[in-house]
Amino acid sequence: LFINACIREDSRTLSVCREYIDRRCSGEIREVELASLHLQPIDRKSLKKREADIAAGDFSDSEYDLVKEFASADEIVIAAPFWDFSFPAMLKVYLEHICVNKVAFKYVDGRPVGLCRAKRLSYFVTAGGFIGENSSLEKYLVELCGLLGIPEAKLYKAEGLDIYGNDVEEILESVKREF
Repeated sequence: LFINACIREDSRTLSVCREYIDRRCSGEIREVELASLHLQPIDRKSLKKREADIAAGDFSDSEYDLVKEFASADEIVIAAPFWDFSFPAMLKVYLEHICVNKVAFKYVDGRPVGLCRAKRLSYFVTAGGFIGENSSLEKYLVELCGLLGIPEAKLYKAEGLDIYGNDVEEILESVKREF
């Protein structure tokens, strides 16, 4: 499953990610282009409905199609640029729609147990500046995978792409050598 959170058609993040998919992924690849979904954040009304559906164990509504698709994927690949010290809001909204109790995870003895099938989540990010070592991005990724039961999380990042004098092609190639 490829989750595309890139807006620019000439996105460097998207370019590197597509190369990874071409080299490393086989079989059917389903792309979810987040910009075209126009997802809304969970609000009071949608939360109330979700809670009722969870209580009833009824996930037949089409709003659960995204989480079912995510939970059944063999591998998750995400492409998202680094914006404002994080990732685009549309990715966060998508993840809100994915984190559904009894579909993507469940509670056993008060602790979450992941229900997702994927063995790996690969996250691609590029930044004009530097993400840095103290970024919450990697921590969020690891915690999300822990909740969902995905044992391996890998962050591929290309930084400093807009800094004068940096060799952009070499920076991008160094990320490609990681896969």
